[in-house]
Amino acid sequence: MTSPSPRVRATEHYLDHAATTPMLPGVLDAWIQTTQLLSQRPGNPAALHGGGRGARKLLEDARERVATCLGAERAEVVFTSGATESDALAVMGGARGAHSRTGRRRVLVSGVEHDAVLEQSTIADAAGLACEVLPISAYGVTDLASLEDAQEWLDIALISVVYVASEIGTIQPVESLVKLRAEALQTLIHTDAAQAISTVDVRFGALGVDLMSIGGHKVGGPVGTGVLLAKRGTPLITDRPGGGHERGIRSGTPDVAGAVALATALEYTVEHREMAHHHAAALRDHLLHRLAQTCAGLVTVTVPPQYAVPTIIHLSLPTRHPEALLMSMDADGVHVSAGSACHAGVTRPSAVVMRMGRTADQALGVLRISTGKDTTIADIDAFVDALPRALNAGQALDRLEGQR
Repeated sequence: MTSPSPRVRATEHYLDHAATTPMLPGVLDAWIQTTQLLSQRPGNPAALHGGGRGARKLLEDARERVATCLGAERAEVVFTSGATESDALAVMGGARGAHSRTGRRRVLVSGVEHDAVLEQSTIADAAGLACEVLPISAYGVTDLASLEDAQEWLDIALISVVYVASEIGTIQPVESLVKLRAEALQTLIHTDAAQAISTVDVRFGALGVDLMSIGGHKVGGPVGTGVLLAKRGTPLITDRPGGGHERGIRSGTPDVAGAVALATALEYTVEHREMAHHHAAALRDHLLHRLAQTCAGLVTVTVPPQYAVPTIIHLSLPTRHPEALLMSMDADGVHVSAGSACHAGVTRPSAVVMRMGRTADQALGVLRISTGKDTTIADIDAFVDALPRALNAGQALDRLEGQR
């Protein structure tokens, strides 16, 4: 007996592209065509026979295409299962490698990082390293003041600062961090650029970081695909040993069809990036205009637009029950998030918002709206129209909780 298909409303308004964005039609075609080709003529890319050589060519062509899109060398591209794995390989692999080479123990991460980076602290401690969280401003921008003293760098193995914060959308000072580093100090710098690629021209070589992470499903590629860019000579001690695949950094038979599809998604993203930026900015401006008209005094923008990418708008609302907001929105066919996708369904204050100086209650009443290439004005209007009902639902729970 087959499982029933999930019920889909006649009209749905998807505003959670920062969590995942639909696979582009051309990308799906590339994935299907490559999968069919490999089914008809199978081969492991590591094999020496004709089928293996064919798979290897597809993989290396995809690697070259990804490198071109991201301003990297082909040898710097390591295919992974997503940005989370890329982050883990970069942060702990880089920290272990730097520690082995220099004896340094400190690992610094920004206070707006995805949990894929922040949760490395436990692993770092177990490995004899010391993970510290850099402070952030009231606008959610990483504070680099402590790193302006060159002596501060002397025991730092690695610093990880996300390019765009996935929860609040703030653009982080990665370029400034690179300028602060003196090359002779040998501190590695990593950035997670998963949320930046769609609207920001991030070029790995020009940026000057040592390690950079990308997730496929953030740019219209397949879920389960990703890239770690690792500069030549960067010391990495991997926790994924095996057959020595992907420069020995990420063992396991590569997903050839996934790599081809990811390359196709990145090519589309790069080609349409400027248009995507203008489209997202127009949607954001319309949203802010509508909110000022209908919800002034109730809803505030957590981060001013000048500090964030236009694709992510983070809102603060007067309620302690974001789950009620989400359920009410969902009943109206509007899909948004209360934070990063990994926190969905868990009612707890946003750690990022609290690091911005807000109270626990303020860090509970938040919503994230994130747009994509197919988002329309009608989607934004549907969100604004549904917001008063959603807020009423949240505040009703607030009152019930207060009566206990």
